[in-house]
Amino acid sequence: MTAITHDEILRSTVRLARLSFSAAAASVFLYDTERDALVFEASSGEGEDMLIGLAIPSDRGIAGWVANTGEPLVIRGVRDDERFDRAFAAETGLVPDTIMAAPIEHNGEVLGVLEVLDPSLEAIGDLVAIDLLTELANQSCAALCLLLADRRRARQAEATGPLAALGALLEGADPRREAAVGELIAALTKLVR
Repeated sequence: MTAITHDEILRSTVRLARLSFSAAAASVFLYDTERDALVFEASSGEGEDMLIGLAIPSDRGIAGWVANTGEPLVIRGVRDDERFDRAFAAETGLVPDTIMAAPIEHNGEVLGVLEVLDPSLEAIGDLVAIDLLTELANQSCAALCLLLADRRRARQAEATGPLAALGALLEGADPRREAAVGELIAALTKLVR
């Protein structure tokens, strides 16, 4: 079985978001701490080929606002919204009328933003649309976190052997199993002393 990749998860997320809302386009931006920027990691729809890897300052545009506040939103008539970066939108070749965006969060930290351009919302309304977009963002975040945790454990196991693999397993343990992990550590301590 072939392992799923980070890119496949994000591409699936943006395709599903675009299709769910019959939108012109959808994109995922991930926050790059070193550059303090939001980077287009996946895009579906108009302009998708030219966006991947493009970075914008983390405080720029609607995506920057969502990343900094952690609040999802729907903006109709986006051209009149002061947060909208019309110049950047023009560079991408798509200046939308409506934008929806939701943060991709893990443990209260915003890792990125899922954005949908020109969604068709008449049939479901803004509140249902925000709920759906937020769930798509949460689902992609959960999948990414699991993928990254598995990769981290695999790298640690390959790099330093069984002790590192055990450490990675314990590090990634469900907090609800703290008592069981404590018992395991106590048993291992007795074993190696």
